[in-house]
Amino acid sequence: MHSSTKRFPNGPFMIYQYYQEIKDYNFSEDQILVFGCHELGKHYSGYAQTALHHFGAKLGQGEGRQGQSYGIPTIAKNGEVLDLNLIQNYINNFKQYAKSNPHLEFYLTEIGCGFANFSLNQIGPLFKDSPTNIYFPRSFVPFLEDLTVFSVEDIEHVWKADDTHIELPLNTGTTVRLKLDHQHRLNMQPNVWERINTNQNIQYLTLNEQQFNQLDQAIENFRKEEALLFSELM
Repeated sequence: MHSSTKRFPNGPFMIYQYYQEIKDYNFSEDQILVFGCHELGKHYSGYAQTALHHFGAKLGQGEGRQGQSYGIPTIAKNGEVLDLNLIQNYINNFKQYAKSNPHLEFYLTEIGCGFANFSLNQIGPLFKDSPTNIYFPRSFVPFLEDLTVFSVEDIEHVWKADDTHIELPLNTGTTVRLKLDHQHRLNMQPNVWERINTNQNIQYLTLNEQQFNQLDQAIENFRKEEALLFSELM
């Protein structure tokens, strides 16, 4: 693996491949950046612009392989957002291309979730049945995998957090952890929790949606109280 990406280790029940982040743009020759684009190849923003400047994307070309990048149109020729069924057709073309080129690794970005304004739960499932040489952002996990749903009693009071993770207890005597980004609210992050088994295998779970929202609100309330207390001490 090249240093340009940090992969997300698959648990024993994971079907697809994931990466944690794109650290830089120094991809090796067999790594391809996959980005959402305009049908007419107007690569002026987001990862389309990144692909233009760093990965060989070509102005005027929308769909397909371009240098070390591959474009999947999400914006129509007239500038309107494409319907999901049309995006699905472009995605199917991409999946076939990836399948036909097993020697390449394709790093998909969150296509359609920027200017096109789709949500991950709309875009993610369109990539089911993808070949294993496509690497997805970690945020796609809940929409591609059949994760076990769990719940926690008294969730608003039993959570713990440090600078990097939130931790919840399970009634089995173990805990689950979620990587925390303090720049965003919890409900803007993937609902994917890690459980470390006794044999050190990682199992990925998803928290009951209602409880996920409860926990998000509890953490937000705590942050507000903490900020208020700090301001009173100043």
